[in-house]
Amino acid sequence: MIVHEPAREIPVLDQVDVLVAGAGVAGCAAAVAAARTGAKTMLLERNGVLGGVATAGLMANIGNRYMDRDGRIVIHGIAREVIERMVARGAASEKWASREVPGIVIDSEQLKVLLIEMQQEAGVKVLTHTLAARPIMPGDVAKGVFIESKMGRQAILAKVLVDATGETDLAYQAGCPMRWTDGSASLEFKMGRVNLDALYQHFKRHPETFPVGMDMVKGFAEFERNWVERGIFFFPHGGGSKWDIFQRAIESGDFQKERGILWHLDAAGLYGLRDLDTVIINSNFWRVTTLSTPEVSLAELETQKACYYVADFFRRRVPGFERAVIVQMASDLGIRVSRGIEGTATLTGEQTSSRQPVYLSDTIGCAPASASFEEAGEFLWPHTYDIPYGVMVPRVAENLLVASGKGVSCQPQGIIRGMSTCMVLGQAAGTAAALAAAQGVTPRGLDIHNLQQTLLTQGANLGSEERLHALGLR
Repeated sequence: MIVHEPAREIPVLDQVDVLVAGAGVAGCAAAVAAARTGAKTMLLERNGVLGGVATAGLMANIGNRYMDRDGRIVIHGIAREVIERMVARGAASEKWASREVPGIVIDSEQLKVLLIEMQQEAGVKVLTHTLAARPIMPGDVAKGVFIESKMGRQAILAKVLVDATGETDLAYQAGCPMRWTDGSASLEFKMGRVNLDALYQHFKRHPETFPVGMDMVKGFAEFERNWVERGIFFFPHGGGSKWDIFQRAIESGDFQKERGILWHLDAAGLYGLRDLDTVIINSNFWRVTTLSTPEVSLAELETQKACYYVADFFRRRVPGFERAVIVQMASDLGIRVSRGIEGTATLTGEQTSSRQPVYLSDTIGCAPASASFEEAGEFLWPHTYDIPYGVMVPRVAENLLVASGKGVSCQPQGIIRGMSTCMVLGQAAGTAAALAAAQGVTPRGLDIHNLQQTLLTQGANLGSEERLHALGLR
């Protein structure tokens, strides 16, 4: 069954150079970069807070892929600025820049405010509780978006549109060729009145029970140094599957790792900071095989219920949680991967885990290459791979770029969805959009050297001096 929506005239709320849809860390980086490059910029967010997965999704841990295996910081620009400004306000450990630190645990409430400040400083106009409902597409050229808010439907016109919605909502509706990957999602929650030192002491008495080689954590010794010397509590996500407390309870029937449509309730990723008596728990998995509204809605509701089931187990069985209570549940289900564009370039798993550096002529940033812990005894190689501009440029549709790490063109999909690389992508997308708008060209037709030179002036890292000479940038 279908119904016909009556044709009507839609009022134009504003006209801008660059319009960014989605205010996760990629979208925030894109908006700041566009505005700093001189574009009149607007940022749209369907929630009432900025930060996306990091805030509404409660993922209070920015994976530490800023450094290669040898501890050289290889991601700079806005991504590094965010961390340094969080440290300055006491919202992250000042000792984060160590290869032993698997994830930069943050105070996600303070990140909300920092992102507001960065938008305001750059001159970005931000609209919250505003859904970018549909791209305005005469033919295959993006001209802006239709929005839905408490004022009904309106339009915002833009010279260039940046889709940072995560699930590439606008690119999908624009008819861009897409790839689909079945993925997973989980809902995080925060518990207060937690004695994290008591849990650390438990593992100190029983170090053999600490998971080895998981989620960028080699073992108990690194976990201990991070807690004692850096004030970072990081129990690896998925570690519950190797944690005796959980596994004995599962065997005895005291805990179910699967309940209805949910699975891996024993994931037990734990992220906390010494000065807080709270900890984020990452659990409650759902298999993402569709973005159908009824299916996603059911998963969101069921995962919220499951938070209390998992929290009750922590209270009963995990040292340090005897008095703990849930103080917050994520308002967004964290979908790791689903659909992504087919771009003019595609980044592959072979490239992101190559045993040798990967150099690409249209690089807009670099990141440390992944290694197999089982094979190398390390999680990273001592070198990087380049991220190509083309992963953000859809094969079809003009004046449209995709900035979210899980939505850009990769195989397998989502291999650069971490927050650090999301901000690298966002900065490049915003800068490219601003340059294209100013020069009257499409992002597809933008001179790559012009973009790279501008990114360098913004503090982005495109490689060593030797590499910059090879790219013709020195």
